[in-house]
Amino acid sequence: MQGRLLSFDYMDINGIKTNRMVEPYQLHFSEMSWYLKGFCLNRMGYRTFKLSRSDNLHMDLKTFVPRDYLVEHEAEESFQPQLVAIKALISPSIRDQFIERYGRKSVENYSSEFLLATIHVPQNNTGFQFLASFGTNLKIIEPKTYLDDFRRFLNKMIEKYT
Repeated sequence: MQGRLLSFDYMDINGIKTNRMVEPYQLHFSEMSWYLKGFCLNRMGYRTFKLSRSDNLHMDLKTFVPRDYLVEHEAEESFQPQLVAIKALISPSIRDQFIERYGRKSVENYSSEFLLATIHVPQNNTGFQFLASFGTNLKIIEPKTYLDDFRRFLNKMIEKYT
């Protein structure tokens, strides 16, 4: 089986534009964005490209023979961000959102005002932005290292407005 190469202009997270030629292997949806996973011929390695940062996508006439699945699978695992188990007190008003995303067992009764949610999120800006989107309906209680990093993230936001 052969596939066709894709070429496109790509802007990385720092705003640097490059043109890429990629053996496409998988599209996946994560944290509200679509991504293309593939083998980049420019970098000679597996890469993940956020589709919203891609322009001028063209299917090339050149074809390729897909690489070994085991190698691909190992590279695919490296694309996954490290997730951290956190505990947060949440308002009953966001209970359904947590159950839909993390399952019924992720939420338990805590007090008359709050529920306790145990979820896995990345300890980076993506995770912090997701949690911040719940505003005052969520309070992280552990682990302390995650709480400290989240607090720094929020303080940077506040500094923009002082």
